[in-house]
Amino acid sequence: MKILNVELKTILEKAILNLPEKYRTVFIMREIENMNVAETQECLNLSEVNVKVRLNRAKAMLRNTLSNFYNKEEIFQFHLSRCERVTHHVMKKIEQPVIP
Repeated sequence: MKILNVELKTILEKAILNLPEKYRTVFIMREIENMNVAETQECLNLSEVNVKVRLNRAKAMLRNTLSNFYNKEEIFQFHLSRCERVTHHVMKKIEQPVIP
């Protein structure tokens, strides 16, 4: 599992570093440094809307970049064992009598 985490960390760091500077800066401040919108807009002299737009665009670019490395089917593969467990749990809940 550590190998996968190291690989994912490397891919994510490269993807963030490859963002255009204005998006990378907002992404790092908001998502990595946990700064709020007001702090970010004050530091960068941007409007609140601009901070939010740049963050959303940065996330979209990262999603696009990361989708080149992993597709959804590879990350969450369908396994019958999980399906049976979930189905059993749901059916159990459905079959319970409703008490008014």
